[in-house]
Amino acid sequence: MPTRPRTIPALQMSNYGTGSLREQGVVVMPLELSMSREPQRLIPHFHDFFQVFLIQGPARLMHDFREHQVSGITLFFLAPGQVHTIYPRAESMHGTVASFTQAFFDHQAPPPSMLFELPFFSAAGAAKPWFTVRAREAARLISLFGDLQREYDAGKRGVLEVLRATLRILFVEAARLDAVRTPGEEPTRAALLTRQFHLAVEHHFREWQALTPYAKQLGVTVNHLNDVIHAETGHSAGELIRLRRLLDAKRLLLHSDMSVSEIGYETGFHDPSYFSRFFRRETGSSPADFRHEIREKYH
Repeated sequence: MPTRPRTIPALQMSNYGTGSLREQGVVVMPLELSMSREPQRLIPHFHDFFQVFLIQGPARLMHDFREHQVSGITLFFLAPGQVHTIYPRAESMHGTVASFTQAFFDHQAPPPSMLFELPFFSAAGAAKPWFTVRAREAARLISLFGDLQREYDAGKRGVLEVLRATLRILFVEAARLDAVRTPGEEPTRAALLTRQFHLAVEHHFREWQALTPYAKQLGVTVNHLNDVIHAETGHSAGELIRLRRLLDAKRLLLHSDMSVSEIGYETGFHDPSYFSRFFRRETGSSPADFRHEIREKYH
């Protein structure tokens, strides 16, 4: 009997196409080829780069412990560190996957990166990173993914700039579709503050557990920050920080061999017993039980 892997792998970009493009931080390839060449991508894994998928056909998606059945044409977005996989539900499933680093995408663009302003790459729980594309919307997106694949495979002069530009167009088109699904007026000041708070949490959740440093960075009072976040999300600001720390702990329990105590320290808890109480209070399971159950489920 084969040995069951102890950890969820951190996978690198696929070795496909021109090596010089991969070295620059970008790979575009057929999704079905990626899965047939590297079957480890069919089990939960993570990586340190971004991805966007065009999935055509039925599949089951797992993204940071959320699962969803999809069919037809689906866009799926992944940010670094997010544990995920795609399970084909039919041999006919196919598509395209574009993998790229932030350094490639931003190139010489000044901060802040456009990537973190997109709804698809938001902090955990802030957005659903997949949506079904309606038939009347599909042609444009399929064409853009086709342009990415043809440009990557041809590798002609200026290919890097064309790939960057096409990715940006793709994300603008996807953001338009997302806006249609969640119609509304221009973002309010409260919505903008909420987005800024999510980004600040993403950068500082391991070191800042209290609201004071977030409020100071965002230029508001603690009470105002908490009131706005609760009105916009239905959660208190402190609860969103706890949820982000909890997701961090879940990821480490799934894909690392660190002990429970080490994971507690890594996620900003100074007392391992308090980390265990926190985890049980939030999930109903101990960290050790969660690790056993989640590895049994996905192996």
